[in-house]
Amino acid sequence: MSGAARVPGVVLTVLLAVLGLLVPPAAAADEATAARQADRVLVVGVAGLTWADLDRERTPELWELADGSALAALSVRAARSTTCLLDGWASLGAGNRARYPGADEPVPPVPLPSADLPEEEDGTAGTSAEPSAPTGEEPVEPVLTGCAFEEQVARVGLDDPQRTVARVAADPATARFGAEPGALGEALPCSAVVGRAASLAVAGEQARFHVTDTLPDDAGATSDLLTQCPLTLVALDQLADAGPATGDTEADAARRAAALASIDQAVGLLRTAVAGLPGDTLLLLAGVSEVGDERPQLHVALANAPGLPAGWLTSSSTGRAPFAQLIDLAPTVLRALQLDVPASMNGQPMTVAGDRPDLATALDELADVNAAAVTHHRSTGAFFWVVVGLNAALVLVALLTLGGWERGRLPGRPGAWLRGRRPVRGAVPAVRLASLAVAALPVSTYLAGLLPWERTGAPRLALVAAVLLADAVVTAVAAGGPWRRRALGPPVAVLAVTLATLAGDVLTGSTLELDGLLGYDAVVAGRFTGFGNLTSGLLAVSALLLTAALAARVAGTGPGRRRWLVPVLLAGAVCVVLVGAPSLGRDFGGVLAAVPGFLVLGMLLARVRVTVLRLVAVLGVAVAAVGTVAVLDWLRPADQRSHLGRFVGQVLDGQAWTVVSRKAEANVSILVGSALSWMLLVALFAALWLLRPGGLLRSTPDRPAAGLPPAQLRVLRAGLTAVALSLTVGALVNDSGVAVPATAASLLVPLLVYLVATGASPGDGAGDASGPDRAAGDPGVNVGVRGSTGRTS
Repeated sequence: MSGAARVPGVVLTVLLAVLGLLVPPAAAADEATAARQADRVLVVGVAGLTWADLDRERTPELWELADGSALAALSVRAARSTTCLLDGWASLGAGNRARYPGADEPVPPVPLPSADLPEEEDGTAGTSAEPSAPTGEEPVEPVLTGCAFEEQVARVGLDDPQRTVARVAADPATARFGAEPGALGEALPCSAVVGRAASLAVAGEQARFHVTDTLPDDAGATSDLLTQCPLTLVALDQLADAGPATGDTEADAARRAAALASIDQAVGLLRTAVAGLPGDTLLLLAGVSEVGDERPQLHVALANAPGLPAGWLTSSSTGRAPFAQLIDLAPTVLRALQLDVPASMNGQPMTVAGDRPDLATALDELADVNAAAVTHHRSTGAFFWVVVGLNAALVLVALLTLGGWERGRLPGRPGAWLRGRRPVRGAVPAVRLASLAVAALPVSTYLAGLLPWERTGAPRLALVAAVLLADAVVTAVAAGGPWRRRALGPPVAVLAVTLATLAGDVLTGSTLELDGLLGYDAVVAGRFTGFGNLTSGLLAVSALLLTAALAARVAGTGPGRRRWLVPVLLAGAVCVVLVGAPSLGRDFGGVLAAVPGFLVLGMLLARVRVTVLRLVAVLGVAVAAVGTVAVLDWLRPADQRSHLGRFVGQVLDGQAWTVVSRKAEANVSILVGSALSWMLLVALFAALWLLRPGGLLRSTPDRPAAGLPPAQLRVLRAGLTAVALSLTVGALVNDSGVAVPATAASLLVPLLVYLVATGASPGDGAGDASGPDRAAGDPGVNVGVRGSTGRTS
């Protein structure tokens, strides 16, 4: 076997070894956990409760309880976009996302970390699956808006909670997540329930439970209630009973204040009752849902038990403090009672991740966390349309300004007034600058996170301002640096800033991706850390094209295929570690997409023929890399696994098809319902203009494409081919589907427009690919071999 042939195997062996080392070790046995052993567990669910509701004077019992507890911002995302009262309790008991069914309501799309999916209007969340409730429940007219219908069902229906749980289990959206409503109750010898809504958490077919409508009036009777079963659930629905907002600010505030006072009194009664019990009691309090017409936001989660430190809560389902999910409560309860967690539960036991500040400061931080998440959640749809619009406008203006029709025709035979147009020389510099500004927009959404926009009085406007400021800075760096006289200098600068930002962010905890407009938020709760799906598209473009540039520089120093392969494979190994390591990017699909891209890039640059057999082998290597990381992650304790290890467990438990089919349906939903899917049409139009026979990125005998020499063109084409392969695989294996290549196109399309604009002005120093600034010893940016005479094989 030749030395060049041995290089891929050596690099891949090193890659797998490094990935294995990056799998975090198991936590120490004495780690502070909310699931530590307890004699009993009390779960208090307060529909609609947020951290902004706590006040030292108005809610003294809640304040004192929170002051000595571990805290988290709770995502209550269930199997619909807005979690209502019954959705929340059903999801809590399933330890997985579920929903109470609604009449004539389409199955909502799977919630995702970063793709703009169609969601039902607020008014559609409150309808019944049948014209009247089934036997054992009072009929309720399905005409209420928002969450009001489920709240009315909780008040006047639910006489047969087990029948209702069966309806929840049969709902298609619940089934898509593999949830088993009532699983919490079936795992326990018995449960005590106060409030009908809470019965949905434990009313499994084989469960033993008893329901009381209201709390006893005194602490002694309440203590007796808490000792009847190892688990007691209490539903405090006063905020839901207060009714929806009427528009009268003072009256609405007064009703909410009265409801909070009643809740605080009930919490005080429960605290007194718990204090009189023997042994240890774990008290979990959570805001289980939205109420009325409220839009999705983050809610209260706290854990209190003897010896449990007052820190920040988290779980391995989020991987980030101070975040937890509603579906984490059931596993936390079972672990505290030393019971097995069913395989159908996707939540993970909550743990205390570290110290927190005093309560007042902690509440300020939690308010900022909620503001950022809500702003992101409500802004991504509009932003995606802005991205599509800016790219479409850029391509149209560039098409009319740069011409190129004399070198070929677009399909449809455009009119004669277009076919003979030449570049508008005076407008070319403006097109180049606009191209850089549009290409800088994706990375600017991450850099905007360096500014505390969520702390302002108008976070949405502040976010827009932060993105525009970051875009101006990146554009200035790209257009004004010493590389500006190179044809490829400014585009490479944008790619370098993009790659450095994404890599630096994941190495420092993904703080910029969280609540970034192309990242994810805790309201949707698709991901809390690591690389999001949309980021993987930007990473593919920037990493592969910059790697091609690096390989060209290295290969220019001497002959041989190894000089092309080594830098590509080493860069690929680093990239795959960043993407796939559970402690870093933890992106299952990203590794599957990145490995083929880098291997094919190396083969193209080294002039190794890409055959079907070799391509299949490349895809096999990608699967092996991901499988190795996933198995290593699965070998860790169950409550410490990332989603990679949990998927291995789902394969072994027979749950994998549920996950795969749900992601496939999400892929289709994005294709037909996401604004980002329109970006693919813009990219297709640009490709027809630039890459058709005679297009501006196709060389002719008398003129090279974009004015680039053949060596640079070969490297560029290899890079674009690898990018296309990586994005195709990424679209197939990620649940964001076409949103992955669409996001990548928002970076790639404007950079290609910049190249053809540079080639359209050969007299301009910035566009002269063969000008005097191209000295052989100049260290400036160059993606080709030095000059056009260097050896390429």
